[in-house]
Amino acid sequence: MLRNISISAFINTIFILALIAISLTFAIFIKLDKQRFNISMQKKYELVAENLLKTLDTNPSKNGIKIILKQFKMQQVEDNILSLTVLNDAKVVVVRQTINGMYRIFSLEDNLYTYVQKDGYNLMIQDTQNYSYNLLIISLAIALSIGVLFSLYYILKKKLKPLRNLNREIKKFSEGDLNVKIVSNSKDEIGTIAKTFDEAITHINNQTKSKELFMRNMMHELKTPITKAMFIAETLDDEKKRETLQRAFQRMDDIIKELAMVERLTSNSTLVYKEATSFFKIYKKTVEIAMLNPNKIDAKINDFRLNADTAMLSVALKNLIDNAIKFSPDRHACISANKYKIDIISKGEKLKNNLEYYTEPFSQEEKRSDGFGLGLYIVKTIAHLHGYRLVYQHNAGKNIFSILIK
Repeated sequence: MLRNISISAFINTIFILALIAISLTFAIFIKLDKQRFNISMQKKYELVAENLLKTLDTNPSKNGIKIILKQFKMQQVEDNILSLTVLNDAKVVVVRQTINGMYRIFSLEDNLYTYVQKDGYNLMIQDTQNYSYNLLIISLAIALSIGVLFSLYYILKKKLKPLRNLNREIKKFSEGDLNVKIVSNSKDEIGTIAKTFDEAITHINNQTKSKELFMRNMMHELKTPITKAMFIAETLDDEKKRETLQRAFQRMDDIIKELAMVERLTSNSTLVYKEATSFFKIYKKTVEIAMLNPNKIDAKINDFRLNADTAMLSVALKNLIDNAIKFSPDRHACISANKYKIDIISKGEKLKNNLEYYTEPFSQEEKRSDGFGLGLYIVKTIAHLHGYRLVYQHNAGKNIFSILIK
């Protein structure tokens, strides 16, 4: 599960858990510290009360009592209403009867009070300090801890911002935008990766431009002499030599056309010009560019409307039909089409390898003089550009190549 979560989400989760952990830790610490404070205060009150009871034997003056209380950082409760409230409503924590007198410790609203009694003399005292002092210190510690945590969170998010920008640019590049420019001023590992990737993009762009320029120049330079040679071959009197040369030059011309199609399909500037059309129109275009004898094709077409690039899809169908006729024993093919799929069916043995093997460029089952190994690669690429899928099955001695539309 952790492998599928993004770095940003992982950091957010870690900091949320850290914040919860800090909050729980301080909450437990406050509770335990308060208990410790109450216990220590209770012991202090008991000590002060016993000392006061011993001191009251000598009948000290009020100033004498104040001096004793000051030594223990205690004070007498002068408010009679508060004294009555403590006596009537407060919770009794400790009751002690000693030989010198009696004292009781009360708890009211998280404050402790001691009530000392001896021979009709009574005195209610409380500490000059309460837990709010400790609570203030703990609150400052909590604020400091959370402040440091959020500062680290902000610094880390800011540090990872170039990584998010890098990821966005890489995504654009993977979608075909070769003009991305990655700029990073940081000197850390992320900056190094960004710089390296930017150099790689520049290198790839240069190679792509060189490849496109080479392919176009090569095809242009080859096309002209082939065309001239085909015209010259027409002038030969020997029919056998003329047909042999024409087939050879036609084959060379077909190879150049296939290479041109591959170059176009693999180019990042490839655009699919989809339009609302009928399948029958695409099929007519296929027969036209294939220059095949219609008697070699059985068509079972339920015409339907679709959005497709007519030129591209015609080339894909032409390659499938060409292969079906070329490699079937009876040199015959059948096309069946509806709005869900297009089937090209022909007799023949089952393919020796899986379909993925044949959809790789220049893949052939065996060396043939009449194949260049690009047909199915072109079909698969065109289908993918349309959002379709090419599949294969062998059934009842027939090879069936299908383009799944829906």
